[in-house]
Amino acid sequence: MISTEFKLTMRDGHESRIFKWEPESENKIIGIIQLVHGSCEHSKRYEHFADFLTQNGFLVYSSDLRGHGQSVECKDDLGYFSENNGWSMVVEDIYELTKYIKEQHKELKLVMLGHSMGSFLARHYSSIHGEELDGLIVTGTAHNPRIITKFGKFLAERDIKKNGARNRNMTLNSMSYDSFSNQFKPIRTKQDWLSRDESIVDKYRSDELCGFVFTSSAFRDMFDGLLFITDRKNISSTPKNLPILILSGEKDPVGSNGKMVKRAYKEYKNAGIINVQMKLYKDMRHEILNEIGKEEVYQDILTWIKNI
Repeated sequence: MISTEFKLTMRDGHESRIFKWEPESENKIIGIIQLVHGSCEHSKRYEHFADFLTQNGFLVYSSDLRGHGQSVECKDDLGYFSENNGWSMVVEDIYELTKYIKEQHKELKLVMLGHSMGSFLARHYSSIHGEELDGLIVTGTAHNPRIITKFGKFLAERDIKKNGARNRNMTLNSMSYDSFSNQFKPIRTKQDWLSRDESIVDKYRSDELCGFVFTSSAFRDMFDGLLFITDRKNISSTPKNLPILILSGEKDPVGSNGKMVKRAYKEYKNAGIINVQMKLYKDMRHEILNEIGKEEVYQDILTWIKNI
């Protein structure tokens, strides 16, 4: 595949690093995938998946989200979106990339794939910009209980008042990310929840652009996003004819081992979405695109995209 990188300027002047992967022959391009990565990681972790997609005729775009990867000016900006309205700004950054893609490729179908926090962003996006998409795929997602989300937001806002928006919130990090591996015994690392593939976990741990702690404002912003996507009015704003595919590992703690994934599926069905499908993968953990047996996930995604 051919890999290129460039910067795209957002409405507020922020520059996002964009990654583009394409088949070596333009004659093979049959569609576009816009990837939205998760929290505390970056786009280049999806290069292997992008290689699979390009081999099957797809053009792939992904941006390092605000506060992530190569879209930060310095390491202190990792895990920080903005002083205020950070979540909405990230959603609109994703929309700016969509507009750029459509200007370059007016004739091709566009499918968005969001993983983990990226799935939350993609679900928010589909509520307000869903008409831009021909399909939506979410992996490692959840429908989080609103009362717990509101409590998390309260803790984040309290810390912002006390220590400032850029303070690294170790309390919320311990309650969320650091606790995810507790269900796996024995625990080798705090990141065991990501994948059964130890090489993937070790590579993540050694990557200086992965595994950082969110600022209190970023936690607040993410909780704002979770409250938005679990509001039934917003779910109902998703275009009824938008095909949606929900994929997760049966042992993914983010989705409560499938429980909160099934809830997300049910909410879309109740909202009248015509074509929504769900699949849980046996024994797989959070990063199903980086799991042992990921080839099955890749093939399922490819088959679904070709059939929408």
